Amino acid sequence: MKLPIKQIATVINLLALSTQLQAAAASLPTDLAHVAAPGSTVLAVLENMEYLRGFKGTDFSFDSEVITLEDEKIVGKHQLDVKISEQGYALIEVLYPKTEQGRRTLIRDKDLWLYLPGSSNVVRIAPLQRVFGSASIADVLNTSYLNGYTVATSQQTADGKQLDVSLVSNNTKATFAKIELKYDLEHDRPIETRHFTVSGRLLKTIQYKSFIDHQGKAKLEKIAIYDSLRKNSAVWIRMSDYQISSYPETTFSKSGLRKN
Repeated sequence: MKLPIKQIATVINLLALSTQLQAAAASLPTDLAHVAAPGSTVLAVLENMEYLRGFKGTDFSFDSEVITLEDEKIVGKHQLDVKISEQGYALIEVLYPKTEQGRRTLIRDKDLWLYLPGSSNVVRIAPLQRVFGSASIADVLNTSYLNGYTVATSQQTADGKQLDVSLVSNNTKATFAKIELKYDLEHDRPIETRHFTVSGRLLKTIQYKSFIDHQGKAKLEKIAIYDSLRKNSAVWIRMSDYQISSYPETTFSKSGLRKN
């Protein structure tokens, strides 16, 4: 079964939120010397970037609303139920709109599988198909600042309230070769990340709009994603109802995808 490229891009766009949490769910690397000096401000910031997006060492879930804008007008709105395993696997179900209700997607490492209600097939979305259109949003949000990148430069502003960090990828095949992070040290929150190609071309910008408190810990509530190739478009993602959970292994298996 083959899906049109446009439909594939739409599916990946809906997965943008969940894929960022795969990296966050994984354990920290055992050797952080390549990232920043232990105990440094930079290391603390990068650790916080990971766990603003999820929980360490446990399954969890959250609700998500994804709104797509063109010329500041809403052209798409989706409600999602997202489950993340301790290993970083993700199961996403579309709750709204009704025409797409029940669609489920499983992400395990680099593999992505799609189940469509009314079909007995579970479709694998190939890596080449995932690069079309808005699909690369998933790559933006799946970034692990601790595991995937090395600090090239870091500098605090004169007033000590902001930290600017430049990161370079450890993997030559990574979608984004360089990331620039602006971080509010006074409030311990990210402000913005900018994602570049090897040639230095800006592809995506994420602005971190608001945060919520979960049991005394800050979690992301709202982000905005801007595509430099499509100046008139944006994707807003709102997260809510974070819950620490426990799921059977079959929840995140291909064979169980249509049964959940």
